[in-house]
Amino acid sequence: RRRKLEKETKQLIKQEELKRLHKAQAVQRQLEELEERQRALEIFGVKLERELRGESGKYSGTKDETQMLHEWFELVLEKNKLMRYESELLIIAQELELEDHQSRLEQKLREKMAIDGK
Repeated sequence: RRRKLEKETKQLIKQEELKRLHKAQAVQRQLEELEERQRALEIFGVKLERELRGESGKYSGTKDETQMLHEWFELVLEKNKLMRYESELLIIAQELELEDHQSRLEQKLREKMAIDGK
């Protein structure tokens, strides 16, 4: 009966570890996608900033300054949104690490209690 309980506990622990692993992988993928989006925004931002300063080397007569400023502010808002999202993802990743650490400590405690109980 005791062995059955230990086996069930180990299975639950393994399931929790797998859940955390899947969640960590999803967070990692989201962070990578986020990095790509931030990189693309940065490239566009540099180009737009050069156009605003008149440094692009070619005159862009199709866009007026007001339109470019509007795009610039939209870009800044999007970048801030992505940075907040990145912070949220990093917090989730840290929570997962702490949960994993707690699980390992609980397992060690159970093992010590089982040794002491014998």
